[in-house]
Amino acid sequence: MPQNLSSCEKRNYNWTLERTSRETDYAYARLRIAKHGRLERGYEVASHFAKNIAARRRNGDETLEKLFREHSERWKEDARHLSSITKMISHPSYLRIIGLAGKSLGHGLERLLLQELQSEPDHWFAALTAISGEDPVKPEHDFDQSVSAWLEWGHQKGII
Repeated sequence: MPQNLSSCEKRNYNWTLERTSRETDYAYARLRIAKHGRLERGYEVASHFAKNIAARRRNGDETLEKLFREHSERWKEDARHLSSITKMISHPSYLRIIGLAGKSLGHGLERLLLQELQSEPDHWFAALTAISGEDPVKPEHDFDQSVSAWLEWGHQKGII
């Protein structure tokens, strides 16, 4: 869980994860019971329920990725001429990307940022720190070392 959340945001974050986990666990438990022949109709209901959860997650991931791509392209276009990193990371699209953390389940947004960092390195460090609540970059690191530190962090966490 990101460390920089208020107590209300933490409760909402935990509730969302618990609800999603509970729904998934319930659906698959119903499927397991139904597969053993104890619930004929239950299998159909649980199967439908599990498919809906999977579809909802896919749609959420697609929406998150679409919004991320839109904002990252706008940010790259608008910020490419800026020499100040402070101005770059205060751009509205950059801030909106950080705001997408609320729509991200698991590490979806971190995964998108790390993939972007891997394919086209850019100044995503502040966004990653804001979203993850962690910062693997040491003060003496240059840009390339910072990129490597974040990618190593992503591998260690199993995100990429």
